[in-house]
Amino acid sequence: MVVCIKIFNVLSREDYDKHNTLWEDAFGRMIFLHDKVSTNQQINHIANYLTDSMDILAVRFPLMDDLFSNSIIKDISVGKGVMYKTDKVWYPKEIWIYCPM
Repeated sequence: MVVCIKIFNVLSREDYDKHNTLWEDAFGRMIFLHDKVSTNQQINHIANYLTDSMDILAVRFPLMDDLFSNSIIKDISVGKGVMYKTDKVWYPKEIWIYCPM
């Protein structure tokens, strides 16, 4: 399994416009990780909103410490995917991280 991790650093108006275009085009493929809640709440959110067309895990405004300690992101990055509903696993193809500067 290959997972592409994209980090969006917005440093200028041009970066912002490019970011918005990319995110708007891919919005229907995204499920958002809410990093300010527990892992169980994150998994429940993914399970409740996941559709067959979603293949991007999107994270907005994360603290870097939260990113590197998040068990869901760790599991995805080592190929385990996101386990939900006891017998299902979601394998996103990409993780998009938005970190404005």
